[in-house]
Amino acid sequence: MEQPFDSRTGKLYDCALMSKHVPDFINPLRAAEGGYDIAGPLSFSRMARLSKMVENCDGAAEVDLHFAVNEQKIPVVTGRVRSELVLICQRCLEPLSVSIDIEVALGMVASDQEAERLPSRYDPVIVEDERLSVAELVEDEILLALPAIPRHQDQCAADAPPAEQRPADRADNPFAVLSRLKSKQ
Repeated sequence: MEQPFDSRTGKLYDCALMSKHVPDFINPLRAAEGGYDIAGPLSFSRMARLSKMVENCDGAAEVDLHFAVNEQKIPVVTGRVRSELVLICQRCLEPLSVSIDIEVALGMVASDQEAERLPSRYDPVIVEDERLSVAELVEDEILLALPAIPRHQDQCAADAPPAEQRPADRADNPFAVLSRLKSKQ
């Protein structure tokens, strides 16, 4: 197999395969101008707010984002974020698996005034400098997709009948004495 080389120096290029590593920060406007793509797993441990909410802190979100400048000359981010999160059901306090599949459509703007002029198909992302945290961008999208009150839709342990129904006159029932006193009157 022929190796690629630099004809000026005669040295081989660094032929590393494309990495599936999601970068910590990017320049969002340059990324849009260059049509930059980000794809790969993004660990929950890189998302501080989310990692406090999920039980599977060692999990990851599968990220597929495309930065571009659309036909209206607006820098945009489109793509998908998919993941399986384990939350705590707020009714029974047992683990609850939540699948997310988010379609991302963001318009990068410099101010609230620009955000108001965005086409309705884009949610605004205010870009204040040349650094955008990819983890925070993805984390925001995931947090917005989570249920406000996580709970099982079917088969919640809180809906199960009690294991044993206690009769009112059992000796270990704290109201048994009151029940006997009431029946004597």
